[in-house]
Amino acid sequence: MCGAMQRTAVDAGALAGIGQLGVRATTDRQALIGTDADVVISCPQARPDMSESDRDITDLLRSGKNVISVSGAHSMPAAIPGYSKQFEAACADGGSTFAAAGLNPNFIAERLGTTITGLCADVEAVTAEETYLCAEDSYALVFESVGFGRPLQEWGGIGSVVGAMFNHMFAQSVHNMAKTLDVELGDVTRTVDLVLADRDIVLPAGVVKKDTVAAITQTWCGIPKDPDQIRITVRVTWAVASDIAGHRLQSGWQVRVAGKPNLVMNMRVDPEEDRMYHHETMVGSAIAVVPEVMKADSGILLPKIFAPFKRRFLDA
Repeated sequence: MCGAMQRTAVDAGALAGIGQLGVRATTDRQALIGTDADVVISCPQARPDMSESDRDITDLLRSGKNVISVSGAHSMPAAIPGYSKQFEAACADGGSTFAAAGLNPNFIAERLGTTITGLCADVEAVTAEETYLCAEDSYALVFESVGFGRPLQEWGGIGSVVGAMFNHMFAQSVHNMAKTLDVELGDVTRTVDLVLADRDIVLPAGVVKKDTVAAITQTWCGIPKDPDQIRITVRVTWAVASDIAGHRLQSGWQVRVAGKPNLVMNMRVDPEEDRMYHHETMVGSAIAVVPEVMKADSGILLPKIFAPFKRRFLDA
């Protein structure tokens, strides 16, 4: 389904620039929901209000279709009080399965970060970090959803609408990791650091003016109820340029495990490749989940990690 009337009936492959696929784009929501399909991959853009895309997902689930979302809003819906009920009810009505895919959230922290703990004899803390340069993204994402180019006071910090959007996504990552590592959390804390542009930064989508928000670093810390349990941190830096006010940035991901031994895993896309990797990894991760939702019981499907580290003997 597409959002622009002028794209109606255009071949989806042509819209994606990959040639004809024989699948026509449509703006008719009910026609799409009524289409016979086993699995639907939902690719909503991150925005402060996800209620419309959530309604699309629940209606698709209720119609009997399995849904895979590449939105970071669905890493672990049960982590947000009351949020998962709509998906659980729709899955029960349709006998369908709902799962999340994507890059981060949904892969780096939840799957890679927890998997590598299985190499350790002891783990004290796990930290997953992302740096993402948004210079090539759309106006809607850069200026509307994320809030780059706004004055400091207008961005609003932790309690802002934009801040709530990020918190909805990445707090779920912390809870998802905690579930895999058998950590009962007492709290999830969050901090926000904003860096202002030291010059006008010209992007394809527009201009981020000097002295407006140009880099955003947010950190979520999962505080275990038992102080001897594993501490979990997710840190995300999004920026519109690789050099802002003395900050040198490069897109990529890092997972650090403090334990025996200490581990550091760095990952980034081959610099020889172009910017298309972002869309390829998002969709690629979803395609890999298709057979998993097809064979799963109805309900919300979370990733199952083989043999991560767990502090099994705390009560011994």
